[in-house]
Amino acid sequence: MLVFAVGGQEFALPLGGIVEIARARTPTPVPGAEPGVLGIVPFRGAMVTVIDGRLRLGLSGAPMGRAGSMIVLRDSGELVGLVVDAVARVALIHPAEREPLPAALRLARTDLFLGVVPRRDGGYLFLLDAGAVLRPAP
Repeated sequence: MLVFAVGGQEFALPLGGIVEIARARTPTPVPGAEPGVLGIVPFRGAMVTVIDGRLRLGLSGAPMGRAGSMIVLRDSGELVGLVVDAVARVALIHPAEREPLPAALRLARTDLFLGVVPRRDGGYLFLLDAGAVLRPAP
């Protein structure tokens, strides 16, 4: 799993769909794009749709697009860049470590989460479904 930070929290994505980690660049806005889509950028001869990780994960605070990292993923044959604050590390997470989120949370987007892993410092690492993160709320 690729571990990254957004809004002071740690998240992780499976490595399978990740193409590359790149420096975040200012995208060209596209009129009429859905909320959370920052625009498009050229990337190795292809066009990448850039998504604001903070908005997609339902976090408030400073808008994305400033210095940070862009996780480039392949989704249904297209490249999508998820802008995050920082990429931290690659971690091996054993399935037995994964716990489901409590149903009592009544999350608006339960599809985003594959589960959580308790961290040694008492917090949690949120495991994300890459496909769900790249798509807007249903």
